[in-house]
Amino acid sequence: MTSPTPAPFGTWESPITPETVTSQGISFSAVATTPDGTIYVAEGRPAEEARCCIVEWRNGEPRDVLPKEYSARTAVHGYGGGAFATISNGNIVFHDWKTHGVYILDPATSSVTTAVEPDPKIYYADFNAHPQKPELILAIREDQRSGEAINELVLINSVEKTIKVVVSGADFYSHARFNPAGDRVSWIQWNHPDMPWTGTEVFVASWVDGALEKPVKLAGQAGEESITQPRWGPDGTLFFVSDRSGYWQFYQWSPGSDKPRAIVIEGLEKGEFGHPDWFLASCTYVLPNPDTIVAAWTYEAAERLVIIDLKTNTYTFPSHVASLTGIRDSSVALTSPTSITVIASTPTSPSTVYHISLTTDSTPTILRSSTLLTIPESFYSHAKHISFPRTTPTHPDTQSHAFFLPPTNPNYTSPPGQLPPLIISIHGGPTAHSDPGLTMMWQYYTTRGYAVAFLNYAGSSGYGRAYRTLLNGSWGLLDVHDAADCARYLISTGQVHPSRVGITGGSSGGYAALQAICDFPSLWAAAISISGISDVEALVADTHKFESHYAFRLLFDDNVPQTEEEKRTVYRARSPRFKAEKIKAMTLLLQGTEDEIVPLNQAQAMADDVQRSGGVAKLVIFEGEGHGFPRKAENGLRAMKEEEDWWRESLGEKQ
Repeated sequence: MTSPTPAPFGTWESPITPETVTSQGISFSAVATTPDGTIYVAEGRPAEEARCCIVEWRNGEPRDVLPKEYSARTAVHGYGGGAFATISNGNIVFHDWKTHGVYILDPATSSVTTAVEPDPKIYYADFNAHPQKPELILAIREDQRSGEAINELVLINSVEKTIKVVVSGADFYSHARFNPAGDRVSWIQWNHPDMPWTGTEVFVASWVDGALEKPVKLAGQAGEESITQPRWGPDGTLFFVSDRSGYWQFYQWSPGSDKPRAIVIEGLEKGEFGHPDWFLASCTYVLPNPDTIVAAWTYEAAERLVIIDLKTNTYTFPSHVASLTGIRDSSVALTSPTSITVIASTPTSPSTVYHISLTTDSTPTILRSSTLLTIPESFYSHAKHISFPRTTPTHPDTQSHAFFLPPTNPNYTSPPGQLPPLIISIHGGPTAHSDPGLTMMWQYYTTRGYAVAFLNYAGSSGYGRAYRTLLNGSWGLLDVHDAADCARYLISTGQVHPSRVGITGGSSGGYAALQAICDFPSLWAAAISISGISDVEALVADTHKFESHYAFRLLFDDNVPQTEEEKRTVYRARSPRFKAEKIKAMTLLLQGTEDEIVPLNQAQAMADDVQRSGGVAKLVIFEGEGHGFPRKAENGLRAMKEEEDWWRESLGEKQ
């Protein structure tokens, strides 16, 4: 065994390459199953022009079942989700990204038939077929033909190729589901200015001759209570998750009951069984029998699988899956009464599709990993949850949170007395959270000698409703202070270099990064913004329907100024582009031309203003890319190289 080579932080050679992270990697957006245990996984493939393929797993063997001319993806609510679902007859219904049509796929033959004729102005998502009449399919439709998006719950008849509106009038819908008998339907709806995590309502109604009758609201309240993931149990009991207690916890309702009842599991009350529904058709729990829930439970932003016994109100954390985390969106599906399929990561493995036994402690079967790279675990930096005090006077005696990853590479050691550069990563949303699961992109940096921190600033999920609402009225202020406090904490504890600190993020995270280098200019050496917001007034004017009221609560809470002049004062104070003269950090902006959420003009204006003020700024534009990190392999590779060059130049040891 050779001794580690002394070398400056940030210069270490790594077995992880840009190709590993981009063109050679894939992503998993959803998993679904059929009663016979067949598994279907939606794979995002950068090497295939970002196509989303449906892969069948039968008896442990994979097979692409979606023809190459189709991509199972949608853009309802701007972010999509729920682009495909299995049907009781063994077929699959899916929305095609390229044509915007809805199709029925026969996995046995890969033949595709049209259920809804394509229209470039209409999207569909979140499908659920009738258990006895598979041609009847509930879906969420977003119709943009009038120039303003109209969202409705519709019924598709895939044989007659007809569409019928069954619920309308609310601004948004999600999670429409038939019960096992096919005579009831549950769904969620909400209106502006709410988002799914601020205030939603769950309804049930009888299903009679293709129509909903006698709808009843079971729970939920605008601005006060968020309901998510209503799901029928095998005996016809409806389960859902509500945050009325301050945490997303389980409730159940039986037909004929006056109201739902809380499922109180002592020891799990301060964690959460839900997450913000940025994407449609989320599924993080299943019901293998009337007395059991298998769910992802989140505590301090880390997910764990738990099995709940409803007869005794007790729970167990299965030891053979104790390391699984990052279980969000449409990531859990039942394959049999005694097994499930899960999309998850661990501290030493990236996003992976697992098949898991619920009754034995056998090692989970790996169906497919998001990366082909296999390296010793000694190269991986383990994320450690840290909490640190806030220094802002508006929130005394409170803490913020992060996951810290120290530089790790068994082949290298640092010269005596050196400290590593730090990159703080800001998640988007801002209502989301970072978890401790392994991500190859950040291991790419930790194996090169960088320290990394995933900041779960005020407003993040994973810590309860009160923590999520802390950002209301303080967007662009408290999140930015949390970033600065995180950097100062790691500096003060001697874990990172005080003058080699960078900050990065996408979307709202990019906005926080840009705000940070304006408001704390002496702290940051560099920033990278990916699809970041630079002008909040322009965002409010230009953004899509789903988020069109979101910024008001984040900026003003319930105290919206009465005059446009007062609003503009706040807009200007919270917009990085109007404070560009304060920036000292080297600033890189990555932006797609087809971004409908944060348009290209935001990044262009920011780059121009920084350069006009004498600062260093570079804008890199990706043709055909939308919101967030590039989906296509060649664009992802280019972005990775641009970012690494930027960090090396800005955070490298100055001679």
